[in-house]
Amino acid sequence: MRAHREWSRSCRGAGLILALATSACAAPPGPSPTEARSGRFDVALAHMYLDGSGVPRDDTKAAYLLSNASALGNVDATEMLGQLYADGRGVHRDDDLATSLFRAAVDGGNVAALTDLGRMLETGRGNGRDPNAALRYYERGMAAGDQNARDNYKRLKKSLDAAPTPSAAPPSNPQITAKALTPPT
Repeated sequence: MRAHREWSRSCRGAGLILALATSACAAPPGPSPTEARSGRFDVALAHMYLDGSGVPRDDTKAAYLLSNASALGNVDATEMLGQLYADGRGVHRDDDLATSLFRAAVDGGNVAALTDLGRMLETGRGNGRDPNAALRYYERGMAAGDQNARDNYKRLKKSLDAAPTPSAAPPSNPQITAKALTPPT
């Protein structure tokens, strides 16, 4: 009889351990209240969907999560959402919206958005081409330590310095000029 009681107690203990282990593994923990208010949890989950890390790759779900986090004021989400709109990943491509999102992220202090916005201005996507404004955004990114901004600044500066100025006259060939000015006979 005593052996039966000990066996019964050990089974109840094992059952309790099994129940606790099962409930701990049943559902992943949700965001803490702070994470939910800041959108950090949505940004982390969006990264997983964009990379296919632990979940099936799904750019549309990532865009949805980033949109929610951006609405909460998360500037990292705003910058990432701008990238999705610029590339047309999970959403329709919209350069104007991407540029607006990058500007909002820059205003919120996101360093990567400086390079993103510079790229949009350099290439003329969004609100028109403005290489000088692009240089200014790249300079701000460089000052914040962004290596991509530094690389883009050097490349753009070099191409602008190498481009002929609009006021410079093309080299002339005196023989061609003389022929052009000679009246026909």
